[in-house]
Amino acid sequence: MAPFFPLYVLRSDGRLIISSKGSKEPNQPIASQLDPKPNGQGISDFYRECPPGDPKEIDWRRKLGGMLMRELGGAETKGTHNRISQPQASC
Repeated sequence: MAPFFPLYVLRSDGRLIISSKGSKEPNQPIASQLDPKPNGQGISDFYRECPPGDPKEIDWRRKLGGMLMRELGGAETKGTHNRISQPQASC
């Protein structure tokens, strides 16, 4: 596995209300999305904060880091998502 460096984003875009399809809504999960109780089919689908080191948090950081590298790196990083390039010796 390639080493990675943490990137911590501690704030959103700062908007408290967003416009979506002609209506305005808060820029946060609604109460039903935060409720951990299972629904009628026994499925528990809710938002929760993942503590640092949680396997799901590490998985998301890897995914987001790969996407960020792809977007910012351009053509020079194409195909290098799973390795770190080694510095070339100069003569």
